[in-house]
Parts: sequence; C-alpha cells; structure tokens
Amino acid sequence: MPRAIIGKGLRFSLRHAPCAHICRYCLISESRKRSALPFSRFEQLVHRFHDWKAASHREDFSIGIFVGPSFDYDLETLAGVARLHARRGAKFQILNLGGLRIRRGDELIAWLEERRAAGITGFHTSLAGCGETHDRWNGRAGDFDYQISILRLAGERGMVRSERLFLTQNTLPIFDRLLDILDSTPGEVRSRVASPFFYAGLAKRYENERLTEDDREKLPERINQIRPARFDNWLSEREWIPVMLETATRPRKLLLKIDVDETNIEHLENTSCEEIFAERERQYQGSYRRVPPLDELCSRYGDPTSRKIYMMSRDVEGKWMDMHECETGTKTPID
Repeated sequence: MPRAIIGKGLRFSLRHAPCAHICRYCLISESRKRSALPFSRFEQLVHRFHDWKAASHREDFSIGIFVGPSFDYDLETLAGVARLHARRGAKFQILNLGGLRIRRGDELIAWLEERRAAGITGFHTSLAGCGETHDRWNGRAGDFDYQISILRLAGERGMVRSERLFLTQNTLPIFDRLLDILDSTPGEVRSRVASPFFYAGLAKRYENERLTEDDREKLPERINQIRPARFDNWLSEREWIPVMLETATRPRKLLLKIDVDETNIEHLENTSCEEIFAERERQYQGSYRRVPPLDELCSRYGDPTSRKIYMMSRDVEGKWMDMHECETGTKTPID
C-alpha cells in the first residue's frame, strides 16, 4: 500500500524577497522569482489561521511560514514577519545573510543599524568553504568576504550569530582555515553546525561531492564537535536502508506547504481554514499514492553498496523517488 500521509499543520510560503545571487546548492532552485502579492495580504491570511487554531482549540496544529527566498526585507515586512513569529510564541531576531544584495560602507552600516533598532539581534550565515571556494558554491565573487564583513560589523556591536558550515569533498580540505577565520571574527556564536548538503533543489546535482563512510570515520574532532545534535546520525545509504525499512509502514506526519501568491490568494481568503487544510491534505495524499511504498522503492532503487553519507533518511528516499520519476515519468510527491 502507498505510504499514509497525515498533515500535522500548514506552512505558508511567500516569494517576497528575491535572492541577489543563486547558490549552487540552493534548496529552492528558483530563488530570483518574486510574487506580486503584497506582504500585507499574506500576513492577514496567516493571522486568520492562527485565529482559527485558537478558536477551534487545535493546540496540536502547527502553523509555519517562510518569507523569502532571501531575508532582504524592507522594515515594514520585517515587522510583519516578527508579528507572525510572535503569534506562535517565537521571536524573530536572526536574519539570514544568504541572498542579500551587496551594500558597502555607510549604506551597509545604516542597513545594519536599522535592523538592530527593529529588534534584530544577530545573523545566520551558511558557508561552503572559504574564499573562492565558497564564492563558487554561492554563485557570487566576493560573497565570502561580504558575509564575514557583516558578521564582523555585527559582532563589534554586540550582535550574535549562528553558522551552518557545509561539508563536501572540496570544502573538507579547507575546513580548518574556515574555522580559524570564524574564530577570529568578533561576536558571540550562538550555534555552529557542520552539515552535508541536503538532497534537495539544486544540490541534487552534486552527489559526487558527498562525503563517504571513510571520510566520516576520519573527520577531525574539531568537526565532530559541531555535528548537529538533532541530525548527528550521519549514515551512508547502505546504513540507512535497514533503519528506513524498520519504519516503512508507519504514516508520515508532515507540515503541508502552501505557496501563496497572486493566483490563489482570493481562493485562500474566501475558503474556510478547515476546507483549505483538508484540501491540501488530500493533495499530498494523492501525490504519494502515485509512487510505490517505501519498501518497494528501496527494492528497486536502493543501493546496498553505496557508502555516500546523508544526514537524513528523507534525503535517501528523495533520491529513490527521483530515480523512479526518471524511470517511469511519475512525478515525485509534493514536498
């Protein structure tokens, strides 16, 4: 039987702030597109769902948002995103640096100070190596130096930072140099994690850059110390297979994504929250019915000899689904 899908909530997505450059490992793929929908209508829609959740006492229903692809928001949007985070009891205080347009000198300082005054307390950086290696991965000459310059300015002003550092075959040899640069940059580091690429978006093209079991076993302690606590079980495909088969028949609980734009906003505004959630859950379930169950995907496409490392079982399953689409023409499920 196809894998059962249960919606545990909704994640509303708006393409509002296009990226100024395209990373080769981008999860989104089309990061320069922007919706014509005003942010205010998106915000009102999400508030309506929070009101419905509270009125219907659905404490277990999750509501998430993604307003991107970059976080290069104007101050009005920044305030609106903060309001939406507050609705679920969170604070919006960290801005991602990926995709920002280049600002220099006084313009950059003014931009940073405006965001600090608006409640931003720090920045998140995603780095794939350092220098020209990072610049190539991120699709923009000088991007590494630009991100470090923002971190330095922020650190000098008492702001904090979080870091995601990607591990690939060509970033591993220069990882120590990257850590040395970051350690010499002022500012409190709230979190620092090393990570392989996710199997998603444009990163699917770089399977040859994945670390192997041999690489994993030889990682220096300096890297092992920053493997993420939640996803530190870095397994190869051959190691993931028995783990995945143990839970192959369990329903998958998903936060169901809705891309909101000018083409569907009126439908979303004029349809009840219950109907929207039920409709989206049916769409997800229908998309999963088109593909074989996990154990069958594994028997067809699983490679019990593959020693390439993946951080999550969903990466491996996603690869199998892509292989199934390539072989049969059947579209992969909604993700």
